[in-house]
Order: sequence, then structure tokens, then C-alpha cells
Amino acid sequence: MRINADGLASQLTGDLLPVYLVHGDEGLLVEEASDLIRQAVRERGANDRQVWHVEGRFKWSEVEWEEQSMSLFSSQRLLEIRLPTGKPGKEGSEALRAYASNPPPDTTLLIISGKIDSRSQKAKWFTEIDSLGANISARPIDAAHLLQWLIHRAQQRGLTIERAVANLLAERVEGNLFAAAQEIDKLALLCSDGQVDEAAVLESVADSARFEAFGVIDTAFSGQPTKIPRMLAKLRGEGLDILAVFSGISWSVHRAVEMAMAMAAGAQMEQVFSQHRIWDNNKAVMWQVLNRHPPQQWQSFLQQLSQIDRAAKGNLKMCPWELLQGLCLQIAGVKH
Repeated sequence: MRINADGLASQLTGDLLPVYLVHGDEGLLVEEASDLIRQAVRERGANDRQVWHVEGRFKWSEVEWEEQSMSLFSSQRLLEIRLPTGKPGKEGSEALRAYASNPPPDTTLLIISGKIDSRSQKAKWFTEIDSLGANISARPIDAAHLLQWLIHRAQQRGLTIERAVANLLAERVEGNLFAAAQEIDKLALLCSDGQVDEAAVLESVADSARFEAFGVIDTAFSGQPTKIPRMLAKLRGEGLDILAVFSGISWSVHRAVEMAMAMAAGAQMEQVFSQHRIWDNNKAVMWQVLNRHPPQQWQSFLQQLSQIDRAAKGNLKMCPWELLQGLCLQIAGVKH
């Protein structure tokens, strides 16, 4: 059955369902819904959690659907399958359908997926999982609903924020929910009386060039090219130093190149993400961007970074802002 993300907490207060499928391209909402499910299973006494990441030539036969040995201390177990592409393939489809036809007792299956398109939602594995358990879609929050989301989020953190102030915060985070969540957490520390005013928001976000730069590269990584020119134009119009903006973007691109090269050399995704300390709620986005470009393309991005650095320092007669915009657009998926 389909459950709204807002209604998940209420459902989890009752009996656990055999399977929960959390999917969507809004990483923060996907991970927070998944955390609620994990917490609910733990509260039922589970201390046995097994995780599989479906990538490359994944063998579904390795998934231990049935408990191999009975635990004296756990009455529940959690099986977690991460499915970044939203497509389990033929073998995976058959495995999930087999699970749905006869789910093992005292077991909760959590499937965490990227966006699953409408066609894939008609597949038998999806419909059978949907009939057995819960299907939670974490959709992006559009501009019309962002203000209410921010106000509700602030209330959950014990804050009171007026609509006009929430609108200012929405403008600063450019619709990036990860950034918005971080800013609200910071405001909870800054506003000891729980009242959020315009001054507190401005102090928190502080027009930090480094913060804004990470917002730009996050937008590029998540494949949203239409936002990039406006974001960079805003930074440039505010008189920010190009080198301050460039340093944050350069750091993120260099790290992505290192990960891309490691995976091209045969390293497993989870190993690479662990080494680079990629948080769970960022893994889906990083997986998408690393697979968006071949290794040689990532190498070319390093050359572009060098060119931007030279232009920013006056050693190359080209506009560094235009070069930076071109790089970010390419990372976002725009063909050069």
C-alpha cells in the first residue's frame, strides 16, 4: 500500500509490515524515512541487521532471506537492500517476488531505492511488494510547499518561525533540503528562546562563500543545471571573491574524481564511500553523479579546474565565473 512520508511514523506505531519500499530522488526524505523504519524495528527488539548494495554484477543468491541461525537475544531481524537504480533486474525481480509470496517470520525487509519511474512501478515485483507492505515515495518538495516544510521542520526542532522569515531561509538554501535541514539545526543552537527572526537567519547562513559554493556543487551533482546560472550570478552579484567560491567547488570535484578513479580501478562503491566519509543520505546522489560521466570525463574536469584557477588569478584572459559555470553545467549533465 502507498503511504505518504508524513504518515509513516503513525503506521510504525502499529504492527510492522513485512516489507517497506522507500524510493525517490529526494535523498534527505528517503534517508529520514528509512531511519524511522530502522528505529521501529530496533524498538521491537531487533539487533540483527544485514545490508546488501545492489551494484555491478550483484548476485541476489547471496541475500540471506531466511535466518541462518536463531539468536537467543533477538526476536526480530532487519534485511536492508539498497537499490540505487530502482531496477533489480530479472534475477532480483524473481527474488523479490519469491520473498513477497512467502515472507519469513519476524523479519522486516527494507528496500531503499532511487527514483522508480511509472513504468517500473507496474512491474510485478513492485506491485507484489506494494500489496504485501508499504510503498513510500519521497518526492522533491516544490517551491509552493517548501515554506510549509521549513516551518514544520522548525517546529519539530522547537523553533517558531514566521512565514516571511521562512521565505528568507528558502531563498538562501535554494531549495536544497540537506542545506535547509542543516540551517534549521544551526538555528536551534543560535536561538535559545526558540524564536527565529530575520537577523538570526542572516547570521546563520552569513552569506558564507564556502557554504554557497557547496550549494552550487551539490546542485550540479544532483543534476539540476537550470539552477546553476542563477546561483552563480547571485554569488557574483554579491561581490564574493571568485577564489573563495572556487575553493569549495574545487575540493568537491577533486574528491569526486578520486572516487570515480577508484571505482574505475575496481573498488566497490561502499568501500569508496566509506573511505571518503560519504554519509548515507548523500550516497544516492554521489552514485548517480559518478555514473553520469566516464573516468576520462572526470579527468577533464581537473584540467578545467586548473584553467579556472589561472583565470581567477589573472594568469589567463578568460572570465573565471563563466568557466566555473561551464564546468558546473557539464557536471550536472549538460553536453559541452
